[in-house]
Amino acid sequence: MKREWGFWLLLMGSALAGVPLLWSGFPPSHDGVLHVYRVLEMDRMWRAGVFYPRWAPDLVFGLGYPLFHFLGPLFPWFGALGMQLGLDLESSVKAVLALLIGFGGAGVYRLARRWGISELGAMAAGLAYIYAPFRIRELYWQGDFPQYLGLCLLPWMMERLHAYLQEGGWARRWTAGVVYGLLLLSHNITAMLGTLTLLGYSLLVWIAERPPYRRLWGALWALGVGIGLAAFFVVPALVDRPLVHLDRLLQGHFDFRKHFLSLDRLLSFVPVQDQSMGNPREVLTLGAHQVMLAAAAFLSWGRWNRRQRVLAIGAGLGGCGMIGLMLAPSRPLWEHLPLLAYSEFPWRWLGIAAIPIAALIGLGVDSLRRPGWRAFGAAMAWIALALGVMPLLYPFGRFTVLHQATLADLQRFDRSAGLTGLTSVGELLPRTVTALKIPTLPPEEAYFQGEEPIRLDFASLPPGAEAILLSQRPLDQRFQVCLPMEATLRFWVFAFPGWQVWVDGHPVRAWAEGELGLLHARIPQGAHEVRLHFDSRWDWRLLEVFSLGLWLAGWTRWLLRQAQDRLQRAKPALTFKLTSPLSWEERIGLSIFWALILGLKFLYVDPHTTWFRPRSDPNAPSGMAMRADVDFGGRIRLLGYTLFPSTELAYPGETITLILWWRGLQEMRTLYSVYVHGLEALPPNHLRFQNDHMHPGEMPTTAPPWREERYIRDVHVLSLPADLPSGPYRIKVGLYELGKPQATLSTADGENGYFLPLTLLVNRRMPATARLAQPIRFGGVLELVGVELPAFVPQDAPWTLWFYWRALSPVSESYVLFVHRLNAQGELRGQRDGPPFEGIKGTDRWPVGEIMAVPVTLEGIREPGRYRLRVGWYAWPSMEHLRLSSGEPFAILPQEILVR
Repeated sequence: MKREWGFWLLLMGSALAGVPLLWSGFPPSHDGVLHVYRVLEMDRMWRAGVFYPRWAPDLVFGLGYPLFHFLGPLFPWFGALGMQLGLDLESSVKAVLALLIGFGGAGVYRLARRWGISELGAMAAGLAYIYAPFRIRELYWQGDFPQYLGLCLLPWMMERLHAYLQEGGWARRWTAGVVYGLLLLSHNITAMLGTLTLLGYSLLVWIAERPPYRRLWGALWALGVGIGLAAFFVVPALVDRPLVHLDRLLQGHFDFRKHFLSLDRLLSFVPVQDQSMGNPREVLTLGAHQVMLAAAAFLSWGRWNRRQRVLAIGAGLGGCGMIGLMLAPSRPLWEHLPLLAYSEFPWRWLGIAAIPIAALIGLGVDSLRRPGWRAFGAAMAWIALALGVMPLLYPFGRFTVLHQATLADLQRFDRSAGLTGLTSVGELLPRTVTALKIPTLPPEEAYFQGEEPIRLDFASLPPGAEAILLSQRPLDQRFQVCLPMEATLRFWVFAFPGWQVWVDGHPVRAWAEGELGLLHARIPQGAHEVRLHFDSRWDWRLLEVFSLGLWLAGWTRWLLRQAQDRLQRAKPALTFKLTSPLSWEERIGLSIFWALILGLKFLYVDPHTTWFRPRSDPNAPSGMAMRADVDFGGRIRLLGYTLFPSTELAYPGETITLILWWRGLQEMRTLYSVYVHGLEALPPNHLRFQNDHMHPGEMPTTAPPWREERYIRDVHVLSLPADLPSGPYRIKVGLYELGKPQATLSTADGENGYFLPLTLLVNRRMPATARLAQPIRFGGVLELVGVELPAFVPQDAPWTLWFYWRALSPVSESYVLFVHRLNAQGELRGQRDGPPFEGIKGTDRWPVGEIMAVPVTLEGIREPGRYRLRVGWYAWPSMEHLRLSSGEPFAILPQEILVR
């Protein structure tokens, strides 16, 4: 590969993706900063002499956390390595990310070359993977750096597995196992989904290459070796799941059922983000530009050989299968496949689906056979790929600078972000921890004073006791204790397997106690040396020795084989066939082209345009239909709202979407939740439906965007119950302290919420039996298309009537509906005159063509007999009627109602 210009042009073309890494600080992504702090914790443990710390002692405000026992340590290892080489925290993490950008693209490049695709086609495939919308989003908007690492390793694993199935050999089988082991150590979920992908890819390679059957067993051997190399992490992470609260990842926001995507969203273009928005829209798409480039490749079907056709079919089927797993119909699979639910978000398949799409794009470019056309096609593909994700290459908001971050900064971040142990919901807290919130304790205060926390709680010593600190390390502390009586001592660590208390060189029983699950131990009377330390359990240590031995044995054999080959001057086997080498004109032309594009960006686009980074007025967001300008507690302002459907008309069982637009007025230290309630518009105003968000727009109110010149877009999807009574409803919006629904923020007029100045009419569908044989038209504006009338009514019982009207054209004013009850002699015996829906929803707001169900209630009547109804419309106060075609101002319905 070192002699292939396509590879070096790939690296040049990838430079644009890494430009934001040159900016100071990290963008305000969902997870980026917390992963940087994980690197800080790993470096701290390396400096303490612990290479693989199963327990991170500085997390959860100094009480510790089994973070690396359950989550892959590979990315923190790489980051800590950079710090050991002299880089500061921020520079080290950014250096790793910069290398990974090219590393992932290079993996797809090699994979494409393995299928016989030319250098320029492979270059286009690698660039398509680098500029996949999900992967750019992962770098600067999501910030899940371990997942990005896992997605960089996956194409390399696919290429190594392909190499072994294609050519065989122990070395290729071993390197496949090594890459799979690294994949397992990178990111748990990517490794799980990637394993399913590898099984499908192995089948595809077997169909294309027809290798001997024994190589299929060799491929399984490689996967087994990978598991063995990572066994010290993988096995305990699976076996010890019952020790922690992993079930929290299946509840609430993390329930996968809430995160399926629609097909139009998956295939959409990357939207341009308004830089005044405090919570940018989630970009979860394959990228319409990439999908179109991949689909266009099939136009060259007739030019492909058998292997390329197999690749195209496999990539197409694989891509469609992954799309299917992100759609709601795949829910049964997610519910029944083991562990798949722990993936949390079905859209994680977007990262893996970028591989088959990239392969198809590479095939499309490779199909251009004329001299110069392939280079031109590769250049145009790169332009399309880069432009398609350009809005994602301009992250905005308050960047977090972490060059000199300390453990005290880690505590502040964890506390202010509402995290627990640099995880979302404290899912790795030991089961013995039942407290919902961790209070401020002495270990946290010690970090703010720049000191190493003392793990012994001196307040647990009995009166007259003394304790002296003898030695202090992150996972090992010794004390000289003198007790006048036997006593139970408390330590500032969570009880978890591995933590031990020794007295005078002998272990004593330790247990968890209290809602915090802190470690306690019984110490006898007298003077003793008490040691608190964390040590690997025997089975953990056995797995560590096994994995280390496998690493050493495998690399030793690999090195010996390499030395033997050199002594024999063996000719190295080709990893792929070199086809269509680039001419000097293509090399120089593409190099100049890359340079011109980068120059255009830096010299013109960035300093002189806002093409990809528009900024609107934060007080007048684009898309806001109605203004409100309501302040809650002087802290948060509701700028306005938008309702879908805009007709304010809905039916039971449907959903309506309400978008609220918020703006922070001051810095807040309290987390607020938002409620949206649907109340009956008429007394007694019962609550009928609602939608609450833990954070407005999923943005905690303590986060920086609330104190910046930015607005928050908050989308609420209101599900109307199937049995919801028809009629008018009001929508009320408000804020309350997180977890305290009664602690609401008041508006300026002292109310606990704000009623939107609209009325939502929940309509009723007309049954077939109510339809009139011939509609009755009034003034060519309204027509009566159906009625629901009782056949008989008891004496004195109220009459409940339903009339179904349709507006034939826009109604210019709100008319009054009259319903008169006539006896057999045509005399008036009761009536109801008034606008429909008690004056809340006038005819001037009726949508044209929609059948509107209007309920009418008449008082009961004592006089028995047969009655008919006279109906019509008139304008108030002119009393001008809407007349029938016959000129009559009313219609008498033929149906009779019997009172008995």
